[in-house]
Amino acid sequence: MSFRDLRRYESQKAAYDAYKAWQALTPDLKQAAFAAITDETKRAKPERILGYLSPFNQLGATLKHIKMPVLKKAQEGQGSAVGNALATALDAFYTDDTEVVPVGGAIDYKRFKAAKLSFTLRSSFTKKNSRITKRAYLKPDVDTYSAPFGQSVGGQDYAAALVILVPLANTWTEAATAPAKRSYKFTPEGA
Repeated sequence: MSFRDLRRYESQKAAYDAYKAWQALTPDLKQAAFAAITDETKRAKPERILGYLSPFNQLGATLKHIKMPVLKKAQEGQGSAVGNALATALDAFYTDDTEVVPVGGAIDYKRFKAAKLSFTLRSSFTKKNSRITKRAYLKPDVDTYSAPFGQSVGGQDYAAALVILVPLANTWTEAATAPAKRSYKFTPEGA
């Protein structure tokens, strides 16, 4: 431990004591403290429906569609603009149950992990007190929507899908106006 750490002790002691008190709480009390500072009306709730997607690198007789929950093409409520932008970007990469059922039907495969794309919007930064250290910080309203996707045409691989999707995601992030911040994240198939 350095002298610098020792000098910081006085200014950090209150936050450290609050942190120790937080660690001593039961899980139920921690959840209650979380609920006290979380406004549920500002939480995005993606609407999902039954849909179909085709895993990458499938063509011809091997082409299968997997039945799974997908993002509804028209979102409503908190953060719906984020959800609608994501659904628009992924429109060709999955089918929901309002569209035509894939030829040959679809299979239920519970262990399949589809590729995912997430859009996140951070806006309306307001001062809040940390439930752990009791110090003030700027807390943004965060809306995140995530959706699975597969190939848009037979024989397409993940890299080819990214060639189409990355420019769409970049366009969405670049359209943010200050102080709002937008970001996206891809998760590959099977991860």
